[in-house]
Amino acid sequence: MRIIFKLIIALCFPLSILADDAELIKVRNLLYKASVDKDDSKTFYDYLKSSPKLNNSMLEGYQGMAYMIRANYSWNPYNKLSFFFKGRDLLDGAIEKDPANVELRWLRYCVQTNAPGFLGYRGKINEDKAVVLYGYSLIKAGDLKDRIKKYMDDPKYCTEKERKLL
Repeated sequence: MRIIFKLIIALCFPLSILADDAELIKVRNLLYKASVDKDDSKTFYDYLKSSPKLNNSMLEGYQGMAYMIRANYSWNPYNKLSFFFKGRDLLDGAIEKDPANVELRWLRYCVQTNAPGFLGYRGKINEDKAVVLYGYSLIKAGDLKDRIKKYMDDPKYCTEKERKLL
């Protein structure tokens, strides 16, 4: 009986990893679309509300991104700030739970390098950048590595020496 149980676990575990990877790629693609289109931002937000199969910190981090993107498309200043700060709190909370998660750190780095200065959300830029640059070589997901490299390859985000680490 134990052998059968172990065999089932061994066969199912790799499938769950593949499912998680496929889910993350889907969420990343939705995020990119949401960042350039208001209708897609609603789709992204609604999709994350349906609780895709991500671990808790990743789901919380991407939900934070959905709120911050909603802030970008909101015309009401109160709603704009409210969405942004809710998203910030979710993303920061996810990073507190999983501080070594390179993807979450990269998401926050992207937000901080693009957020208006008056929001005061730039305090962790150097820390997040260091985690991303250090952890980049440890990332197994080619999709994520490509996205990080494409973003960080811009001279306004990384020095030439830092870009050589990617």
